[in-house]
Amino acid sequence: MMESDLPETVSTDGSDEDLLEYIRQNQKSTNTQLFSILTLLNAYVPGSYLSMQVCRRILGPPDPIHGGPPFEKRMTPFTDFISAATPGQVCMRDQKVAQKFVEELNMLGINRSTTAKQLLRFLCEGEAQPDMVDMVKELLIKREMTEESQEMFSRLISDILEQEKCSQAVSVLETASEIFRHVPIYPQTIARLCYLIKKDYETAAKWAERAIKRDPRNSYVADTLGQVYKNRLRSACKERNDQRSQGSTGLLRVQKYANEAWKAFKEVEEKAMEEVGSEEADPDGLVRTSASFNNRGHFGFIQVAEIVFEKLTPERNLSEEVEEKFEFFEWYLTYSMPDVKTLEPPYFWRDIALCYRHYTGRAAGNSTSIPGLLDFLNHGLFPPRRRRDEVHRITAELEGIAEGLKIAYQEDRDDVVTAMRYILSNIILSNRRHDSPQLARLTRLQTIIRRFFDKQPTQPPQPEFYLLALMLLWPEGPLQKAQQEAVDEVKGQAAEDDESNDKDTDEDEETEQEAPLPPDLQQHVRSMKNAFEGTYTKYLRGRYLLPLFFLGTGHGLSKWIHKSRLDAIVEEEFESQLAEQDERQKTEMINGIWFDRRVWQIQRIRDLLRPVQVESHQFSPIPESVGQEVSVRVGGQELQAKREVGSPQTSELFYLYFNIEGPVVINVPTPHDEQ
Repeated sequence: MMESDLPETVSTDGSDEDLLEYIRQNQKSTNTQLFSILTLLNAYVPGSYLSMQVCRRILGPPDPIHGGPPFEKRMTPFTDFISAATPGQVCMRDQKVAQKFVEELNMLGINRSTTAKQLLRFLCEGEAQPDMVDMVKELLIKREMTEESQEMFSRLISDILEQEKCSQAVSVLETASEIFRHVPIYPQTIARLCYLIKKDYETAAKWAERAIKRDPRNSYVADTLGQVYKNRLRSACKERNDQRSQGSTGLLRVQKYANEAWKAFKEVEEKAMEEVGSEEADPDGLVRTSASFNNRGHFGFIQVAEIVFEKLTPERNLSEEVEEKFEFFEWYLTYSMPDVKTLEPPYFWRDIALCYRHYTGRAAGNSTSIPGLLDFLNHGLFPPRRRRDEVHRITAELEGIAEGLKIAYQEDRDDVVTAMRYILSNIILSNRRHDSPQLARLTRLQTIIRRFFDKQPTQPPQPEFYLLALMLLWPEGPLQKAQQEAVDEVKGQAAEDDESNDKDTDEDEETEQEAPLPPDLQQHVRSMKNAFEGTYTKYLRGRYLLPLFFLGTGHGLSKWIHKSRLDAIVEEEFESQLAEQDERQKTEMINGIWFDRRVWQIQRIRDLLRPVQVESHQFSPIPESVGQEVSVRVGGQELQAKREVGSPQTSELFYLYFNIEGPVVINVPTPHDEQ
């Protein structure tokens, strides 16, 4: 501990008048400056520190090595509040005390912006160490996450905006931008501050362009310019709406701003497409890497299109482009989420669905595309489908969809996508009503999928095709096989009258009588993974791939349990905790129950799922082995499946589900393990 020359009357609670009086009288002294910098750092960046070398540079001569007084002596009367316990590092002893001093220093005229610029200038005098650079970045740039979104700026910049002036916040960031001349994030943040707070779009655009020059391949930096133009457009549209005169000048300006915004977001798209994951990076660093695909170019287009709706439709027909972006987000959000617990911002799908309705006249929730059907029963994208009092209506709707897709398939047997939609509609319907008279026989659906195995596709096969093939051709257990044969016999008898006039069924019925070879499950798994890599890997990297169907104890189509059915059970089991929550909070809590693995304590869920046999010696208990492949024994065959994230247990109980990449196994604790 540092020795202190403080008199006995000086307290260490940060409120003593003697200490504050010292600061009043010695605001420009170097020890007050150093103390101010330490309090600012520790108040906003927990665990931060200054090196002793930087501290001595701030204090100035005479240095102890040249006969000057020791560091502890020079820091009187602040020595009791700071610590040099770690060799070569100086910090505040307590973060709460540091936060209190920041407020008191501000009242004495030593404000945050002045102290921050002092810190930056002292760093500029020498070569800043990497850890110091990181601390400054956290101080000025790091934005805290709230329940629904991210804060607009770092806590320090937000406090400067609140207690000082916007120009002071800009000045701090300009100083950082001058010091770190090759770092794009400081001019990028200035641009955000100019368009969000000052509403100065011209200045914001200049700073955004400066950031792009520093990192021209970075799609996230490029997005800032798109955001500037989008907000300028929104402001122009609002001004035009507020004016009584709706002259052509205002319309031309809206058109100009919209085109500039679309161009900027198009460049974001192009740069995002050129970025790759770190595992794909070349050793020379010629290709820029990013942890996840930047979807802001796609979403920015949607937002701009929605802003100008009803204003530019005659000048530009956007429906085709809007539909293209909608299709992208439909599978993007159906198959993944940011991570296992984090939902997309609440406005995300709302804006997409609204824009889609405006430009196409169709409701997003009525989509019967493959992703739309996969999400039909979810708690996720389509809120109207969640309500329990609509169960009967949803079942009737599903039966109508299945019948409509059956007719569409009959009209064009060679369209693989229509065939897939027809098959999937039956699987989804079986999850809502397993005994529906509209359900096709399993053998018929197997025949349809097999017809496309040897066909030369007009485009690369989709992972969804192999997902359906695996689900339809998955071997039954002995009991399930007997049950399925009985069901097929009943359905076959009932279908004789229904299909007696159905000329299109002849070919399928004849093929069903053949004895096909057992499917090569591992080949389908391999093909599904390859198709995923060729179709979705670029876009879904770094995101959590959502479970779609779990392997259950049923037979035929009923053996595949849509995750929404398990979510519904979770909701019932935790009803008292979820009762007072809104829909988003419920979804977050249900996700948390899955993440915390409390879901496996629910016996009703265990009763629904069928365990699989896994080579357990391959299933490492080490959490770092996430993503490893393990062998699963199915119907006398072995196939490779990935392990579920967060499955470190080593019990002998395993369940299996499919995401859009392939099969995944979960190691679940048995009741004995839990005890």
